[in-house]
Amino acid sequence: MITETKTSLNEQTRERLLAVARVVFSENGFKQSTVREICRRAEVNIAAVNYYFSSKEALFAATLNFEPLLTLCKKINQGSVCAQERLLNFIHDFLMQLLDKNEFSMQCQFMARELAEPTPVLGKIVQEAIAPVHQFVANLVCEIVGNKISEAELRRCVFSILGQCVYYRHAQPVIQRLHPQLRYDHREIESIAIHIGEFSLAGLKKIAKNQCP
Repeated sequence: MITETKTSLNEQTRERLLAVARVVFSENGFKQSTVREICRRAEVNIAAVNYYFSSKEALFAATLNFEPLLTLCKKINQGSVCAQERLLNFIHDFLMQLLDKNEFSMQCQFMARELAEPTPVLGKIVQEAIAPVHQFVANLVCEIVGNKISEAELRRCVFSILGQCVYYRHAQPVIQRLHPQLRYDHREIESIAIHIGEFSLAGLKKIAKNQCP
């Protein structure tokens, strides 16, 4: 009974550390987040991070759960909607996860911040989240423009589409200074999604036309 109680308390402490760490890392990024701050907010001894996770890097890796993002890609691919519509749906839902404070995914925040400020666990993030999302968008691009697109052109298309989305997240401090009244409410996010979608499809249409004999 004593052993079971101790195990339960250990699990609760570990989960509390993880929950707090997700918030702190999403707010400050990996470099600016400190073990001391995480432990203070979690109300645990500062040695708890080393005890449960061995290091700050290991704690950060443990906070990563990209299932919501991967589920988004799977959901978009369901049904018989054309590739153009699936791309528009992805851009919309991805932006919602990135920008909407009521719906955003911390994992999307981690990924966006990782692109701007790489951490020691970049390899894990690339393998588990960034690479699958890039492949998902690449498959959509191939459906839209045709499989004759070169590997280099395909890569640039994927970078352009995702880059437009991620910019609104990690450039937010600059955007707020350029346009102090701008707020990412649902209406604004919808407008951003429509713009990026139409802009991207117009570019893909041009590429597809250039491939015609």
